[in-house]
Amino acid sequence: MRANRMSAGLSLVLAVPALAQTPTLNDVVYATVFRDNGTSMQLHLDVYWNNNVPPASPAPCVLWIHGGGWSGGTHNGIPAGARQLLQDGFVVASVEYRLSGDAIFPAQILDVKGAIRFLKRNAATYRVDPARIATWGSSAGGHLSALTLTSNNVFELEGIVGGAGPRATVRTAVDYFGPTDLLNMNLDVTTPPGSGINHDAASSPESNLIGFNGPGQGIGVLRANQSNPVAPYPEKIHLVTLANPISHVNPRDLRMLIAHGTADTSVPIKQSQRLFDALTAAHTSPTFIPVEGAGHGNLGAATDAAAREFLIAELTRCLPDIDRDGIVDDSDFVQFAIGYDLLIDVVGDFNGDGATDDADFIVFASAYSNLGCP
Repeated sequence: MRANRMSAGLSLVLAVPALAQTPTLNDVVYATVFRDNGTSMQLHLDVYWNNNVPPASPAPCVLWIHGGGWSGGTHNGIPAGARQLLQDGFVVASVEYRLSGDAIFPAQILDVKGAIRFLKRNAATYRVDPARIATWGSSAGGHLSALTLTSNNVFELEGIVGGAGPRATVRTAVDYFGPTDLLNMNLDVTTPPGSGINHDAASSPESNLIGFNGPGQGIGVLRANQSNPVAPYPEKIHLVTLANPISHVNPRDLRMLIAHGTADTSVPIKQSQRLFDALTAAHTSPTFIPVEGAGHGNLGAATDAAAREFLIAELTRCLPDIDRDGIVDDSDFVQFAIGYDLLIDVVGDFNGDGATDDADFIVFASAYSNLGCP
């Protein structure tokens, strides 16, 4: 475990503020979807790259997912910490997704995965290496970032937004103070720092996300009726379970960085601890950075730098070196063989199509014979 303590300000529910900037490609339409009321809407991506990166070289890509309690926020603009990845030769994209007022869960994660498939299908156009895509988000965006990774192989959360294509698997993720266990948000609050949100209420962001926000409803009522077989309780419990990143953790998940302010009064820091503990139990070697004194917002330049270093290391490494010991050998072969047997797996997926298959075996065999990547 790596734990750094830093200081930062802000206690806002919205995402980390973004600098004014102009995307390289602005408002690219990646899908047309429907709201719950039956009306259609277009979803957009902004794509940024550094023009000094040779166009012929596919680059690692980080998809920024904005926060805002799933009910607000915008894809217009990326925070300074993520923007600096452009100087390291990365492509950075920012995704628009349906808000809870447009459609309840799982619309949000289905949209994010639709954007990832779009980037993979059009990898040459957007200079993206489809095997080296990660997500990074804050608050609600942190939740969706973590969920994207832990649900790499969850068919029910794959969807067909924007059309079929390569699976929307990602290599790694950064989660800034995202909810991870929606049913227990209120139970995780400690004083200090307390909470500015009653997560059990029908008006809470979590209740709105799953559409259990009418009179006499809310996450608290749902928690009290977890075993109640009467509709709509089973359906809503199922949605909450699907929405929880901790529900999908398994030993094939790859590494994640989690950061959370100790003075957060919007999302209890125990939510990040729950995810870290689940990932650790699955032997996925997560990184957890509790940021001393930080609220729900800017976690500081040092945390952003740690997140960038993490993403650079994970997205530029020799992928066939699965155990990251600097050599491609028998221990890596064992891990590759597990993925090959599973087929739908990201560990041995070296071309980004979401499967570990014969095409990946050729790549692995080359690295294995050379004891490393070219």
